[in-house]
Amino acid sequence: MSQFNYEDYQKVVAKAQNPSTNAVKIGFFKLGDGQEALVRINVSKLDDLKFATVHAPVFGKKFEGLGSGFTPVMCLNEVGSYSDACPFCKAAADGHDIIGKAAKKVYVQMLVSYKDASTGQFSAAVPVVWERPAGFSKELAAKLRDYENLAAHVFKITRIGAGKDTKYSLDYIPVYDKPEVVSADFSAFSNFDITKHSFWVKTAEELEGYLASGSFPAAEPKPAETSRNLEKVIASPAEEAKIEEALGFTAPASQEPAPAVTPATAPAEEPKPAERPARNFSGFSF
Repeated sequence: MSQFNYEDYQKVVAKAQNPSTNAVKIGFFKLGDGQEALVRINVSKLDDLKFATVHAPVFGKKFEGLGSGFTPVMCLNEVGSYSDACPFCKAAADGHDIIGKAAKKVYVQMLVSYKDASTGQFSAAVPVVWERPAGFSKELAAKLRDYENLAAHVFKITRIGAGKDTKYSLDYIPVYDKPEVVSADFSAFSNFDITKHSFWVKTAEELEGYLASGSFPAAEPKPAETSRNLEKVIASPAEEAKIEEALGFTAPASQEPAPAVTPATAPAEEPKPAERPARNFSGFSF
């Protein structure tokens, strides 16, 4: 039996009465056309990157029975191989109207401060995961060669364009490279499990069941990833929608007021980027 004192007991009671206190939601990184953000990337070596091959629903469709339905499902084939081990691979090859072909993705953990378009101020940093095509790892490898531990530096990401024409630039701006501008505390990612956040893991039998019925067995929320101290949880699809509305990415779905963005101190002027190596790694395709 564990032992505890009165102070420990009071903390447990307070947390139970107000479970949202100090909760840190890990969302998804999103930028609109022309928007920018400051980020710390939780990568000190390439082994820190997490990869997966997933099947997303084709554009405009969704997987019935899986929460919002837009979260992809992990492919069951080994990387670099194709077999009938993954029913979704076969279905996509046969032209299924909902299941997209398998795509290799990399999942990048970041702390991000979004820029408020009306004030020019950057928000307080929040933890997010950025899903990118696996080839983006080459861009990060280049940054590692130039700057070593990426978590020790602040970069600026800018998005230009939309749809297939979207491009991002990832630039190092020395004046922003301070802990008071973007926090260097990555503790929100302690014990983080990407399989409980960014995609579903299903058995072959479950995938076959979807193909037979057109839906997964029951409407279920995305599993929540909880840290050891039970204070850090994953944002639900509904919470993600509210965050997007607050940042102006989508039209409000209701009349509820959007959460206020907390401004953080930012330099009055943005200096020109520091000189870069002759080889250019600042741009990459969506």
